[in-house]
Amino acid sequence: MKPASILSWLPLAGVLGLAALAVGGLMFGLAGNHAGMRRLPDAATGSTVETLPDAGRRLSIDEAAAAPASAWSAWPGRGYIHAGRGDAVWVRVTLRNPGPQPARGVLADSEYFSDRVELWEREEAGGGWRHEVSGEGLASREKPRWGRMAAFAVEVPARGERTVYLRAEDFFAVWLRAVWWPEEGAFTAALVRDVLAEGIYYGGLAALLFYNAVLWLRLRFPDTGCYAGYLGSVATFNFVANGGFGLLGVGAGSPWTEVIATVALAASGLFLLQFARMFLELKRRVPVAETITRWLQGALAVLLLGGLAFPWMQGTGWLHWTVPAVVAVHACLLVIAVAAWRAGAGQARYFVLAFGFLFAGALPAAVSWLEADTQKRAVMGLLAGSALEMLLLSLAVADRFARIQRERTEAQEQLVEETEQRRAIQEAYADELEVEVRERTRELREAGQDKDRMIAVIGHDLRGPLTALTQSAEQAAVAPSVYPDFAYEAAQAGRRVLLLIEDLVLWARLRAGTIHPGRYPAEAFVGPVVALLRPVAVQRGIAVAVAVPADLCVTTDLVLAQTLVRNLVSNALRFARARVEVSAASVAGGVRLTVADDGPGLPPAVAARLSGDTPGSGLAEGGLGLRLCVEIGRALGIRLEVKTGAGEGTRFDFTLPAAKTEDGA
Repeated sequence: MKPASILSWLPLAGVLGLAALAVGGLMFGLAGNHAGMRRLPDAATGSTVETLPDAGRRLSIDEAAAAPASAWSAWPGRGYIHAGRGDAVWVRVTLRNPGPQPARGVLADSEYFSDRVELWEREEAGGGWRHEVSGEGLASREKPRWGRMAAFAVEVPARGERTVYLRAEDFFAVWLRAVWWPEEGAFTAALVRDVLAEGIYYGGLAALLFYNAVLWLRLRFPDTGCYAGYLGSVATFNFVANGGFGLLGVGAGSPWTEVIATVALAASGLFLLQFARMFLELKRRVPVAETITRWLQGALAVLLLGGLAFPWMQGTGWLHWTVPAVVAVHACLLVIAVAAWRAGAGQARYFVLAFGFLFAGALPAAVSWLEADTQKRAVMGLLAGSALEMLLLSLAVADRFARIQRERTEAQEQLVEETEQRRAIQEAYADELEVEVRERTRELREAGQDKDRMIAVIGHDLRGPLTALTQSAEQAAVAPSVYPDFAYEAAQAGRRVLLLIEDLVLWARLRAGTIHPGRYPAEAFVGPVVALLRPVAVQRGIAVAVAVPADLCVTTDLVLAQTLVRNLVSNALRFARARVEVSAASVAGGVRLTVADDGPGLPPAVAARLSGDTPGSGLAEGGLGLRLCVEIGRALGIRLEVKTGAGEGTRFDFTLPAAKTEDGA
């Protein structure tokens, strides 16, 4: 064990040491102080005890007193004076006083278990009998002396003797031990000490029970409720077994005291087992122990139900079976607690300590019960051991509660920390979102401006062919012979409008992100474009040179590639003076296509935007065709390179990925 762990145990060890000293002093020092009591028979004074069995309870006092000496048996003082069920026993006590003064003392049954004890003393005058009745089954108002013991005042003359007769009976069996207090004051003082000590003891148990009951009512922890049940049932058993009804002035003899004691004792074992199952987390930590405790609970349930049948039983054997059964439960739980401790249940250490204290105090009582020898000090040992056990288990519950409070505090602190982190994240996210909103707003604004420019470009591009067509149609209507080529020009104008519309549709397709790549020869999208635009070149007197090897294949979207080449060639024909060249060549990793013209060249700003060297999306100067070229280049993932200069013409280059051959090369 680490030094820090040892130091953390020192306060608990100190508290337990003080508690053990206090309880031990209370039970054995205060309650166990019977100074002035003499056990009978007493060889020092010559006091004797004789017994006469009364089978069937038929003898009267006169018959008992007249019985011959041979019928009486001297009792040696060991064990108990005993009579079975349905029988009684007469006890003749001869008290001798060697002192010079009369002794007014108290003759008592030290064990207070007999239902009815009668005293008969010959009166000096008249020859009659003084008759008094006491016992466990009588209320205080019916007894000559208050308390749980059957006690009677007897006066012994100086240097003389006094003979009294006791008759004891019980529902089950008589267990009697006669003791003599030569001084009545010593008996009263011992009685007060016992009541004071047991009042403190039961008051402490009541405080523990109240604390745990309130804790259970407030928190609703099932194991705390089970412990409160265990505490209450053990306190009930100790109270009843120790003659508590007599202290309250209530007459409660057999068989009801045995019923209450047995049921309370069996219930204490049931509650303790359930408390251990939940508190030690046996189902998760020691599954085998969980099964064992269930079987033990079943056995105790049978003992509890059987205890209700005491009024119909012939003896107290059922209680004698219940006592070792509960002792065995504690022994099993001690082993289980050690196993749970080894499995990581730190709270099990309280169980180990608690049962250690309980066994230290209860084993002597258990042994005495099994031997039908319920000595007072054995009972005091049981009370002391059980008190320390319940104190330790209360400490275990309190420790669990404190641990839960610590965990709750830590969870709250963690929750606050997580809330702060979440708030910081939300603030950061809000900042990012604000930046994102500004960026999207800017893009939307630019998109709107771009749309406006596109509308202007479309209007400009459509106005040219439609204006020319309208003028030609008007002139042809006035003088048809002057414009014999009107039909051809109208077809050309219509074709140009259709191409513009096709470009608009393709532009919308690009915005939707629809791409269909495939393997195609370069000639497949260069040849048709040149054939389509060659009439325009012939009309304008521009030569178109094509140099595209037939074996060059690329991977691309055919429609997008054709539209890109068509718009580049169309733009070149618009500005070329005499020549346009379209060529393709194999380069590293692809096929490079070039469209060049000998026109005046593009404005530097337009050329830079086409190449992506400067930001901005406005390409109104280049028309819809060049803008569409930029969009196609982005969609295909290629870069459109532009080389131009004043009076040097314009050259467009772009590279498409080369397609793999059929053999995979």
